[in-house]
Amino acid sequence: TIDAFCASLTRQMPVLAKFGAPPEIVQDASELYREAAFRALNELSPPVERLLAHLDNDEAAAASQIANMLAKRDQWMRKTGAPPTRAELEAALAAERERLLRIARALLPEASEELAAELLTQKGEWRKRNQQAQALSGNEPLRLALNALLALPPAAYSDAQWAALEAILALLAPAVAQLKVVFAERMQCDFTEVAQGALRALGEPDDPTDLMLSLDFRIHHLLVDEFQDTSVSQWELLERLTAGWEAGDGKTLFVVGDPMQSIYRFREAEVALFLHARRAGLGSVKLEPLTLSANFRSQAGVVDWINAVFRQVLPSQEDESSGAVAYSPSTAAHPPAPGDAATWHLFDERTDEARETVQRVKDAKGTCAILVRNRTHLDELVPALKGAGLRFRAIEIEQLGEKQVVQDLY
Repeated sequence: TIDAFCASLTRQMPVLAKFGAPPEIVQDASELYREAAFRALNELSPPVERLLAHLDNDEAAAASQIANMLAKRDQWMRKTGAPPTRAELEAALAAERERLLRIARALLPEASEELAAELLTQKGEWRKRNQQAQALSGNEPLRLALNALLALPPAAYSDAQWAALEAILALLAPAVAQLKVVFAERMQCDFTEVAQGALRALGEPDDPTDLMLSLDFRIHHLLVDEFQDTSVSQWELLERLTAGWEAGDGKTLFVVGDPMQSIYRFREAEVALFLHARRAGLGSVKLEPLTLSANFRSQAGVVDWINAVFRQVLPSQEDESSGAVAYSPSTAAHPPAPGDAATWHLFDERTDEARETVQRVKDAKGTCAILVRNRTHLDELVPALKGAGLRFRAIEIEQLGEKQVVQDLY
């Protein structure tokens, strides 16, 4: 994996990477972020005083704000290690306002915040007593675009807003320093820390380390799978690995991914990076986009149902700045199977859901699978299956120690 590759780089250059003994990489570092945040608050500096005054002395809320920023530090630390300035943040606000206005005006040239308030209610629905609104009521993309205008961010921060935000920003560098101490004490770290250590081990593009020069000599081809789940740090790593590549030198970059399947936002994955790479390439390497559409896994009935449903679920147009991904339809490679490919059954109570599921299993011919979102959704289902005398195999659901025979022996 990319994370294992980064860890190997830090082991090769431990001094430059600023790593000692290899730490344990934890999937969920939220507890470490909170500990570092509380330590930064306990220093009781002027920024701490301003932030706590703003939050009515709610230390837990303040720590939560800082911890959330620590989780995303690879997005704001940049090369200077400093948080963004007021000008940079307000430029982002202006860019977001312009983006949303541009989308709305492509559908209705006179669209504005004021017009959106005239046409839509506070709940974002068309006003029934406005003739223009009723004339436009069939245009759902326009309604969504106008609704976004109702929630436009301000063009700039007020002085009071900036005073609170400035206090948070002033605490970020001390919080990062405390986080490194926590990592060292616990002998643990997160994926971002390993990726940043790997970047330090490689050096800058104009000042590469011996390790970077060695990798540039050894690596001729890069293939990155699940590219839609690339984080900012991983993107920077790939940029450095390909920094000296030139057209015609025989080196190739091959990335594979499906932006519709991006699921690792909690690990700072940015699907917008995939969209950017498809449009403009990665660093100096230009990519030739190829869209695969044939579905070899599912019968045509399933493919047709998914095409019909998810074309409505996902945005109609992709947008790089917000990470919006449009649906890309598939073409079935297998003929349809008899019967309905998919049906909906909605229930208010889990007991009713379990009863219907048991009946579906009884009616099924041969083996069938039951997929749930998490273990708690089985609280009603497992007893119902047992009560009906249906044998089942559950992966990581019923622990061995919970089986009656094991409990009897124990």
